Amino acid sequence: MKKLLLVLLILSLFINHLNANEKDLNIIQKDKKEYRLLEKESIQTRQQSQKYDWISPIDLSGNIGRNHSFSDENSRNLNNKNTKSASIGFTQSIFESGGIGFKMDYADNRFKYEMLSWENQNSQLIYTIYNTLLDIKKLKLEINQNDYRIVNKDIELIIKKIQYEAGKTDIIELNNAIMSKNLIQKEEIALKNSLKEKEQELAKYTDLKYDEIEILDFQETNKDIFLDKNYSILEADAKVEMLNSEYKIKKSQYLPKLSLSAKASYSNQDEKFNSMINDTNKDDASSSGSLILSMPLYDYTKSSKIQESKIEVLKQKSLVNDLKNETAFEYEQIFTKIDTYLKQNETINKNIKLYEELIGANQISSEAGMTSKYDLEILENTKTINEFDILINKINILQQYAKLYFKIKN
Repeated sequence: MKKLLLVLLILSLFINHLNANEKDLNIIQKDKKEYRLLEKESIQTRQQSQKYDWISPIDLSGNIGRNHSFSDENSRNLNNKNTKSASIGFTQSIFESGGIGFKMDYADNRFKYEMLSWENQNSQLIYTIYNTLLDIKKLKLEINQNDYRIVNKDIELIIKKIQYEAGKTDIIELNNAIMSKNLIQKEEIALKNSLKEKEQELAKYTDLKYDEIEILDFQETNKDIFLDKNYSILEADAKVEMLNSEYKIKKSQYLPKLSLSAKASYSNQDEKFNSMINDTNKDDASSSGSLILSMPLYDYTKSSKIQESKIEVLKQKSLVNDLKNETAFEYEQIFTKIDTYLKQNETINKNIKLYEELIGANQISSEAGMTSKYDLEILENTKTINEFDILINKINILQQYAKLYFKIKN
């Protein structure tokens, strides 16, 4: 019983602890954390690049050349020359029938979508850690519980041996008792191996040991909140906006576009056609500017391209509605499981009270020598086994709440 009380105390402590940084990346394995942070930086950089991608670069060019003629001497003197030139200019779109604004909206909407996706992936990664941690806690309880089952099977085997030797039972019942004990021992081995596997699984995601991580107090989540803040739904909604911006950009590509073009140039020419002239350099500088109005007159695939883009928006909107329905059903399924565990615990608590009554009565009869001490020990162990079932179901309930918790944006 002291062992059970210690387990109860530990369980109470880890359930009531609340980590201040619930969904941050501090508990994630170092390399995974670095990758996640670099992924975030990549998303942020991509937004800035896409948002101002419509701004054209300023081009600078330069050229140095020499012309050489293979004609007669007079022609060579006339045509042989050194040339130098440089220019700077740009062609900037200043009006695209709304296309510029749509491009900036697309960058912002894509950023929102990718950040929600990034947060969702983080949340599911951390959920894996906490769920594995709860599996470890549960397996430890199941191993302790199984120890009491083994003790009961040992007692049953002793009783069957005594009965067999006294001729009160046959070899079949004795053999069944032996096989029953073997099954429990095999289950013990399986549980311990499962515990090792879960500890190895935990090591894949975090550098911390299972006893170095605080368990969050996953509370019940309201259905409306679960639907309104659900990562998958928010992410799908953001994708609708992103695709809609892309659709608007596609339409604007077939509308009038106004661009501004400006250029400044300089050239120098050294002509050596007359040796009597000391200065043969000729400089020339010029600048130009223009407004360019353009519009595609005909594109055979225009309608199909625009329609395809529009269909993608409609498909995504339909997906959002379907996802909301599925998420609502998922919420109900989770609480159906929670309700099952709660009802199981009610039944188990009734069994525990019954065992307490039987133990009380058996203690009196055992002291009077009317019943065997083995009977009392079996009753006490069975009561303890039931108490472990209560604790295991509490972890099962906690795992269901964790599913809800890590699916919503806080």
